[in-house]
Amino acid sequence: MWATGVILYILLCGFPPFRSQERDQEELFQIIQLGHYEFLSPYWDNISAAKDLITRLLIVDPQKRYTARQVLQHPWIRTAGKTNNRNLQREVTINIERHFRTQRRKEAVDKDT
Repeated sequence: MWATGVILYILLCGFPPFRSQERDQEELFQIIQLGHYEFLSPYWDNISAAKDLITRLLIVDPQKRYTARQVLQHPWIRTAGKTNNRNLQREVTINIERHFRTQRRKEAVDKDT
């Protein structure tokens, strides 16, 4: 279920929930073990209901984490696409493009320095 939360996070915003600013593998491992992540703006600004589900999946203690049965009963899963007038696919595509554009700029700056 942890992996489901990670994949859902990636599918909705275009990048993983756990990142090391310094791209340090040991630091990244610690961040993952502690379950430290955030819903970064502007990527998550228009995505609200799914945040609750992701939060319930990315709980470090497996005893407290949502089960598959609980996921299927979650309001976001039960109503996804039925009451939402927004085009989620378009928003996710925009988020992915925005993220990779930002990454490319950052890598170009890093390369120049």
